[in-house]
Amino acid sequence: ALLKKPNVYELDLSDPDRMEEVNIGLWKQVIDHVGPQFVRQMDEMDRKHQQLNHSQASPLNLDTNMPPAIKLQVNAGGGSFPWHYDNPGPTNQRSLTCVIYLNPSWNEGDGGEIALCPFLSNPITVPPLHGRAVLFYSDRILHRVMPSNVRRVCFTMWCNGTNVNAKNDVVLSKDHLQFTSYDEAQRFFTDSPLQRVISRAVYSEEYLQSLLECLVISGRIDNDDDLVEITTEEKEKLIKQHEASVVGILTKLKPLIEEFRKRKAVVT
Repeated sequence: ALLKKPNVYELDLSDPDRMEEVNIGLWKQVIDHVGPQFVRQMDEMDRKHQQLNHSQASPLNLDTNMPPAIKLQVNAGGGSFPWHYDNPGPTNQRSLTCVIYLNPSWNEGDGGEIALCPFLSNPITVPPLHGRAVLFYSDRILHRVMPSNVRRVCFTMWCNGTNVNAKNDVVLSKDHLQFTSYDEAQRFFTDSPLQRVISRAVYSEEYLQSLLECLVISGRIDNDDDLVEITTEEKEKLIKQHEASVVGILTKLKPLIEEFRKRKAVVT
């Protein structure tokens, strides 16, 4: 189920039915021209890098016949997003995420930064500066949005790929687990969308903390110092769901998960 995020408001600019209800103004240029052109340019750039062997990264294989999904997001203050992948699995076809920030008055301490966490690496925190674009793989970069103390605006473009969520990137089999060392295992999961299968267990504490955090909002935007929080019953349900997911992974892969947790502790 989708998690409700207090004080966060979104408009899907790719939904034709929704667009008939609102005046999108200049956003029509972004939808009709900027978005599709962005996909074509990123695909061309990626292909050149692959041909010249300048890139060690996996090819994006973008679908240039498909315009990107575009969503406008306004955080009224206090809201945040938990750790997640923009492409959690089938039937999602997202390959590349591009977040563009529209915050001319943002200052340090205002919050709302995006935190990117390459698998078993130090998280990278990026401030939402006006005009800044942040790009990352949709299916293998764990990330979250930190709580915002002020109004925060951005729009996101998700570019589809032609070879996303193939069986080999979704189903973790015994063949995948034939590693000769944990170093080899780490390299494999770092570069593979299959990290999504084990990520919640490896980052169990971080996942849960961010889930609970995004459901507690500060009222000081409205000159009220009280906290608006979910009920104890709702919180317990969320915790149980999270713990059940983690236990399900640990039951099958406990030695691997425990080793990766130790390695995570070293880098963070």
